[in-house]
Amino acid sequence: MEQLELFDLAPDFRSHKKFKNRIFREKAELELELRQQGRDEIVYVLSFGGGTQSAHLLEQHLQGRIHYDYIIFSDTGAEPQFIHEQVEWWRARQRSFGNKTPFIIARHSIMKGGLEEMLMRWILTDYQRFQMPVYCSTLDQQTGEIKPAGMMPRQCTVDFKIIPVKQAARRMVMEKLGLEYRQKMPDHIGFIIDIGFSYDEIRRINTDQSPQFKYMRLAYPLVEENLTTSDSIRFLEENNFPMRRSRCYLCPFNCDGARDIGMDWEEIIESEPLSFLKACWFDDKLREVQKTGTKIMRSIPYLHYSRQPLKEVYPSDYTRIREANGIELEEWAIEWTACIKENHGLR
Repeated sequence: MEQLELFDLAPDFRSHKKFKNRIFREKAELELELRQQGRDEIVYVLSFGGGTQSAHLLEQHLQGRIHYDYIIFSDTGAEPQFIHEQVEWWRARQRSFGNKTPFIIARHSIMKGGLEEMLMRWILTDYQRFQMPVYCSTLDQQTGEIKPAGMMPRQCTVDFKIIPVKQAARRMVMEKLGLEYRQKMPDHIGFIIDIGFSYDEIRRINTDQSPQFKYMRLAYPLVEENLTTSDSIRFLEENNFPMRRSRCYLCPFNCDGARDIGMDWEEIIESEPLSFLKACWFDDKLREVQKTGTKIMRSIPYLHYSRQPLKEVYPSDYTRIREANGIELEEWAIEWTACIKENHGLR
């Protein structure tokens, strides 16, 4: 929790060290910077996650409070079905307004199967790059004691959400101009992409500059409004809008009742038992492969914050779901193995 909140003071993003250190800047300053570079035509993009905060921004767009030229949802390949249903709900709401802003579905440029494909590559091939923030433990070789060892970086948001949005936005503009994707972006065009991080998520902000495209900037309008995740959820609740939090079914940031933040394993278990079974399968396989010593990952990975096997955290649920959905799980694993073999080759 931020220090200001500890003292019950109203949040003010301008007081935060990341703003003071210019890790991120206000949207107006980003616009001015682009125009000073001669980029007078600015393309405004909403990176839509299908959950709560970006839905808050989308509703502001539909109400005419924020302008977007493109709304882009990046499919990570591991969202629960209820997130896809929320995306469709918002697309229907957009149509009811007669709003014609292009609503685009984007995916990882190489791994179209998203995070499932990345994990399967890591498990089945020599692929080394691991792009999820799993909880880690280490084994003391002398004592045999296993100790907690932090968490891996949260690279999945950048690689499977934000970068595909940037690429899709660039592709749309290049096509509109009659140019090939790999041609140079005209010097008079700039982009501002709104990310739905809220004030309580400032820790997730690392930059307002796109490392991939020098003419793109990242803005955080909910932060500039000093709005928290709770504020967005309250706004959705008051308007009877869908309120389920956006995340992947195997996200390590899923919690349980004792640490409820609106993202919990119980919701996955109840709503999508097969997805929970897949998460348990991945959880076991990650440690199985890491134990072989063939990966650069030296820490022992877990999907659950307790650093216990996921199936042991929810034993009765796992047993029940395994009995009911075990065949589907096996078919899913066989299909993925065949796909990885064809596209990447097996180890």
